[in-house]
Amino acid sequence: MALDRDEIVQTVSEIWEELLDVDVDEDDDFFDLGGYSLLIVNVVTEARKRGLELSANDIYTHKTPAGLADALSAQAAPADGPADPDFSTVWESGLSPLGTEPSATLVRLAEGTGTPVFTFHWGTGNVRFMGGLVDSFRGERPVYGLEMVGMWSRERPALSLVEMASRYLREIRTVQPEGPYLFVGPCAGGRIAYEIGRQLEERGEEVAVLAVVNTMPPGTTELDAAWGLRELYEFRLAALRERFGVPDLLTDTERLMRGMAEIAWLDEGVDPADLHWRQAVWAAGIFAQEHYEPRPYGGEVTVFQLAEHADRPEADWGRVAAATETHTYESQGTLPLLRDASFAQDLAKKLAAYAG
Repeated sequence: MALDRDEIVQTVSEIWEELLDVDVDEDDDFFDLGGYSLLIVNVVTEARKRGLELSANDIYTHKTPAGLADALSAQAAPADGPADPDFSTVWESGLSPLGTEPSATLVRLAEGTGTPVFTFHWGTGNVRFMGGLVDSFRGERPVYGLEMVGMWSRERPALSLVEMASRYLREIRTVQPEGPYLFVGPCAGGRIAYEIGRQLEERGEEVAVLAVVNTMPPGTTELDAAWGLRELYEFRLAALRERFGVPDLLTDTERLMRGMAEIAWLDEGVDPADLHWRQAVWAAGIFAQEHYEPRPYGGEVTVFQLAEHADRPEADWGRVAAATETHTYESQGTLPLLRDASFAQDLAKKLAAYAG
């Protein structure tokens, strides 16, 4: 049975009060109360448990219990909402791996001598921005990046992190056929580096350095495991509108993409017509990350973490790795950490300790 307006107001208010630990009036703005993007996942999950079909975009668009109730009780679409292509349309525009030549994922980021360093894309799938950062820690070594399938083609990416890692490893071997290997994984790329390291260990090969940068261990999730690609895609579009103040992604695409490039969520040169495809690729990558079931790794993981995560039990890489070496910094996010001089110095020492 559908909830009426007053019941929706009450339900939404109760959920916000529980999650934010504040009193909520029907005209209170979710974000003014202290709400943030990832917490919306919890709001949507709790609402659906109570019989209220709510989406992330509803919260971004209406923001208050009263606004949500007015929209939902009238079965209204988000007011003046942009007509973004739905996920199915975008995904179907992609190419099956069966019907296209595999696109390259390996890109050279820096020339050099000695054993190369391999770094991996973060959640947005891009890695070329790392080219402007690697000189701070690579020494004289060459550096290669692995970017997600679909970044510059319409090939559909894998929905399995294990499959994704296997493909990247095949490309890594075209440059370095055998180990020991040097891996640096920022953010979501840390889990990819971990899985590749685990696959190499199974084959009796060595990873000399497996460094993860602001990466939560595999098996940790902050999203709803029940969400599929469509929910993740719609969540992403709504989050972009809110973060960059762009109500209509189709009208303001170029402004949005400039903002994304400034924080390295996009590399330079992306066609504005590919904006929605890139968000579908993001959804595929997050889906793979969220459904990755880790296996133990017998080697060492070098953890470069933010101070805000230091005391979180779920941030302990010792749960999945035989040994850890942990460094902690006061940076505010992955990109600031990658730019942190202390981090760069510590990573450079770790890489330099391997003489190959």
